[in-house]
Amino acid sequence: MAAEMTRRPDVSIVVCTFNRETSLRLTLASLEAQQTPSDLAWELVVVNNNSVDATGLAIEEFSTTARVPVRSLFVAEQGLSHARNAGVAHSHGGIVGFTDDDVHPAPDWVARVAATLGRTGADILGGRILPVWHEPPPSWLEHSAFHGVLTIMDHTTATEIVNAHRTPGVWGANMAFRREVFERVGLFDTRRGLQGTRRYGGEDTELVERALAAGCRVVYDPAVVVWHRIGRERMRLRYLSRVYFERAEGAARVRPPVKRRTLFGVPVGMLWGTAKHAGRWLEAVALRRPDRIQRWLNCCWAVGALWGACRRRLEGSAGASRPYA
Repeated sequence: MAAEMTRRPDVSIVVCTFNRETSLRLTLASLEAQQTPSDLAWELVVVNNNSVDATGLAIEEFSTTARVPVRSLFVAEQGLSHARNAGVAHSHGGIVGFTDDDVHPAPDWVARVAATLGRTGADILGGRILPVWHEPPPSWLEHSAFHGVLTIMDHTTATEIVNAHRTPGVWGANMAFRREVFERVGLFDTRRGLQGTRRYGGEDTELVERALAAGCRVVYDPAVVVWHRIGRERMRLRYLSRVYFERAEGAARVRPPVKRRTLFGVPVGMLWGTAKHAGRWLEAVALRRPDRIQRWLNCCWAVGALWGACRRRLEGSAGASRPYA
């Protein structure tokens, strides 16, 4: 049987998952192998976000044998932010840490999360996210320009974070919050983040941005390490193109409308910008420029943003509320 918690945990670790049963088992095994001090009490909250594969069975099997207390939740409303918010609501630790179902935390990860927040007095913590390539990646993919889309954070210097959008930052695969942060600034924005198979993003950065504006202290510590498993399918230009498009689409859907000259409800400047990106990519292809892949991805981002702006207009004011309060 799973271990029973005899006192309130110091740390709650939340793992949200969607249709990744095999990968989830690896992540749970790495969490089971955590090495923590005897005086550190922690729990694991696993949130099944409407999976239709054998994810539920994987969680059930793990829960019955785990040495750490496990809380299992099923959240039918699709979306990573919905799942994370449920994890926060059903956890009890004074610190709430997050990792993903395709991540392998280092054996001392939980211990370092608690120790670093205790030592620094920070409210929010981010750490390194290093790649585990399932096969050697193409040479062009190892360039740091693609680290963001592959969720690689390899900054090696401890840093005080004052801008949520710069590197290093706090990303969902390796982040932790004092519970008071959620009480102070609210939860994750449910309009952002992965939604089923759509790879929207930005929910982690947006929450950190709100916290910084409210006066919270945010630090990055490279000694807090997780390993992100990157499979063959993510090493293809097709995958990167899709992520660029969908992240731009998701960001544009929630961006407040501005008063600009529009054509069919879309800012003319955005249409012109998309055309320029397409022209630059075609030029790079014709001249065989070394940056033609990046120009193609910039084009995907511009088209995604354009589509997101169209969707925002079609959806009207649906995104105008504050879904994180």
